[in-house]
Amino acid sequence: MQEKQVAILIDGDNISPRYAEYIKQEAARLGRIKVFRLYGSIASPNVRIWYKIMPKHGITPMLQISYAHGKSIADQALTIDAMDILYGGEIDIICLVTSDSDFTKLAYRIKESGKVLIGMGEKKANESLAQACDEFKVLDLIYQIEEGTVVPEMNEEDDAEEQQDVIVDADDEETISVPQEEEIINCILNMLEEDWENLASVGIYLKKRISGFDARNYGYKNMTQLIQGNKDKFDVKFELGKDGVHTIVFVRRKV
Repeated sequence: MQEKQVAILIDGDNISPRYAEYIKQEAARLGRIKVFRLYGSIASPNVRIWYKIMPKHGITPMLQISYAHGKSIADQALTIDAMDILYGGEIDIICLVTSDSDFTKLAYRIKESGKVLIGMGEKKANESLAQACDEFKVLDLIYQIEEGTVVPEMNEEDDAEEQQDVIVDADDEETISVPQEEEIINCILNMLEEDWENLASVGIYLKKRISGFDARNYGYKNMTQLIQGNKDKFDVKFELGKDGVHTIVFVRRKV
């Protein structure tokens, strides 16, 4: 089976470089990273923080100049390149890395083209952006569980720099809703029949039903740990796959 080709497009004005490693890791799980680009204004202090990070991860800078004071054309450049990728036909999966709801229309257009769209951003992102994606990875929650700590606060200088270029949209926009663990467990229980169900299928079901779902949001490394952490509600069994190498996990309601 041919490996999927992946493109990563990062809104550098909007996304912190602290997530660079996890953006790459999440995309690499999907296939071969063929395009890895960061867009932003040369004048943006937040983008300048990326300068030392980009070479370490093989990120191509797509930096833009501003033709008018206070105006950045980086978003337009990202959108144009995304459309070129769509029509190029060589990419199977696009990872759109932003928390900016201005990209919601682009997200719908990418998905309508038949490409798989994986969104990545912080939980402050608008719910409409997350819903426009096939999946949405909540980077600050992933960072929290992987690093074993909460997202660190920026010092005053960094915070002031980032706020110069990161513009928050209207106050009444609804941010991503991350359900409580109890809601996730009830959702799984409702989908399970009496027979054993492949846990991978359960994970796929949850990702399609709940934007931003990830077992790591609840302090677990993966779905297996999530289920085993609720042994009072589920039975679990492990079987060796037909290839004799991989283990398949099955789950059902507690008998």
